[in-house]
Amino acid sequence: MPSRYSSFLIKLLVTTSLISAVPLLCLGVYAFFQSTSTVQAKVNEANVFILQQSQSRVEQILKVIDQVSGRFAETPFVVNSVGKRMEIEDFQDIELLVKGLLGVQTYELGVKTAELHSLQNNWYIKDGGFYFGMDVTKAANALANVYTSRWLPDQDASFAGIKLVKTIPPMAAEPKGYLFVRMSNTELAKLLTGGFSTRETMVVDDKMKIIIHSDPARIGQSVLAEPWAKDLQQTGKTQGYFNSTLSGKPYSVIYNQSRYNNWTYVSVIPLEEAKKESAAIGWATLTACVVLLLFAALLSYWASKRMYFPVRNLMEFTMRHSKPQSGGSAVKDELQWIGTQVASLYQSKEQLEGQMKIQAAQLVDYFMLKLFQGELYRSEMEEKAERFQLPAWKRYAVLVLQIDTLDQTRYYSGEQDLLLFAINNIASELVGTPQRIHAMPIGNYQVMLVGSDTDNRMELLTEWSALAMSVQSAVDEYLGLKVSIGISRPYDHLFATSGAFLEAKEALQYRIRLGEKAILHLDDLKPKQTSQHYYPHHLVSELTQAIAFLDKEKAEELLHQFIQDVLRVESDPNVYRMSFAMLLTDLVRILYDMGDTGELFFPDQRNAYEHMFRLKTPQEIEVWFNAQMIHPMMELTRKRHESSGKSISRSVMELIHAHYDSDLTLEQCALRLNYSTHYIRRMFRKEAGMNFSEYLSGYRHDMAKSWLSGTEMKITEIAERLQYTNAQNFIRQFRKLEGMTPGQYREQRREAIG
Repeated sequence: MPSRYSSFLIKLLVTTSLISAVPLLCLGVYAFFQSTSTVQAKVNEANVFILQQSQSRVEQILKVIDQVSGRFAETPFVVNSVGKRMEIEDFQDIELLVKGLLGVQTYELGVKTAELHSLQNNWYIKDGGFYFGMDVTKAANALANVYTSRWLPDQDASFAGIKLVKTIPPMAAEPKGYLFVRMSNTELAKLLTGGFSTRETMVVDDKMKIIIHSDPARIGQSVLAEPWAKDLQQTGKTQGYFNSTLSGKPYSVIYNQSRYNNWTYVSVIPLEEAKKESAAIGWATLTACVVLLLFAALLSYWASKRMYFPVRNLMEFTMRHSKPQSGGSAVKDELQWIGTQVASLYQSKEQLEGQMKIQAAQLVDYFMLKLFQGELYRSEMEEKAERFQLPAWKRYAVLVLQIDTLDQTRYYSGEQDLLLFAINNIASELVGTPQRIHAMPIGNYQVMLVGSDTDNRMELLTEWSALAMSVQSAVDEYLGLKVSIGISRPYDHLFATSGAFLEAKEALQYRIRLGEKAILHLDDLKPKQTSQHYYPHHLVSELTQAIAFLDKEKAEELLHQFIQDVLRVESDPNVYRMSFAMLLTDLVRILYDMGDTGELFFPDQRNAYEHMFRLKTPQEIEVWFNAQMIHPMMELTRKRHESSGKSISRSVMELIHAHYDSDLTLEQCALRLNYSTHYIRRMFRKEAGMNFSEYLSGYRHDMAKSWLSGTEMKITEIAERLQYTNAQNFIRQFRKLEGMTPGQYREQRREAIG
């Protein structure tokens, strides 16, 4: 097998090794840190116990010394001796006092010195000797901080340790003397450390000053500057431990507060001591992990080989039976190769199934197409209907849907096939099987064969009308299209489907009378008897005259009336189309009479008739005639008039100049010029700058002035020729315009000429 096809085995080995190794490593790391944490906790607990033992030893010694010193200081002999003055003659009492002090000063307990001082008689006994006099400074310092007895740090520079001061007699307001017992710091440090050289153990008082320390120089110093002092004050516990840092190194601080003298025992231990014990655990854990990893690696190799055998066999099988690939992407491993082959096989299977489904659907469509077109024998139809498992119903009907118009929609004519396909999908979803036997687009129609077990004809029509309305509403909602649906007569056998298809298409033709979005039943539309063909010639004559007069509004109104009058008579749709064809012929003849058809939109008149015959609704017919015939004819007429070289206003002025002395009106001018009155009025005002009556009155006034100046015509005669009802109206109008009467104007003109 090529090396590029063996990578899956390597991946399998790596994966199984990682699956086994990662948990083991995680378990080892977890076990190491867990054991280290446990060991640390145990070490700290052991250190707490050791510190408690050291505290117990120290306090036991101190309590014994306190008791021995107390018994000696409280004896009547000592109390009486301190209160009297000693002389040489009292050597026996002095000797007894010295022996008593030697009993207090036991070296087994670590007592360094014991002194007895008399404050009233100024003598003291020290180191077995009797002395007169008193160190007043020492006495004041000794009694300053003690009431009965208390252990205090010794402030003497020549001695490092602690001292016990007991007043004689005890609890006295004015003591006679005091007993002074010293304890060496070296002995106390031995009791605290317990043989550990790495730890720093000390005893601090309630003011955080060192009472006992292995270093004599530290006695009496404050530990508040230490990093762990603040944590010790805020801990709120009598004993325990916490971690801190000292000089950049981690330490564990063990503490225990004692009720005896309110001291706190503190042991500062480097964490390296605990890590030494954790290192052994780490090596043991590492050894165990390595052994387990080796075992897991061997097990992974064996399991991978076992799991790889089926993959290898399948890989070899597919390579033997697959076609050589050229130009494809490189295969990464065996599974990708197998997956590619399986995907190819599955794709081939899906393609084969898809082709079979498409062919099966195409066979059904082909069968239904031949059924609708009547190209099947009855025996063949029954055989294939059974083969294709068409549902059987008591009554059948064909519903034919057609788009009314694509004008003023977001679609264009080239998308009609796609729209019919979308409408077919909508209809198929709305009318479910088995009631919908089949639905398919045929030509410009969407055809649907439906069935029902209802016997009553009215119920059938109601049921199928409801189906048609639901499809019509859905198409309007989703596609924004207006459609009409023709419904055939109900029939009993499938072989009559072709006739029903023709009936439904025939029903659709009656949209030419009913308009858009119609649901049409042939029986309800077909006339009971044949009617006469009706063609309103008078409306056509008025329409051609409105076109000649360029009266657009009148022409549109007459066209609408023509269509309504034609469709008002119940007749066959072909009769309606005959009337519209006659109208088109009349309009084309007018164009030929105008002498030039080069500007018509349809140079080949057969195209115009074919397009007109494809129109389905009255609205569509009216829009088409206006847009394609009437408006272009009026525009052509207007251009012809404009190209004649004479403007509308000039023609009207010439008529006024020629017929000013008659009862001339704007309507008469429009009639003579073959224009509409509205068009003449608008164009004359636009070109002449005044309306018709103003210009006519002005021209008549100019003629009156001319006749008054150059003729001997009477004023009554002038008023009559200028169409005034009487001479008084003429005189009044003339005076209004000239500021004088016609007679005065004539006299004035004669004087000016003479």
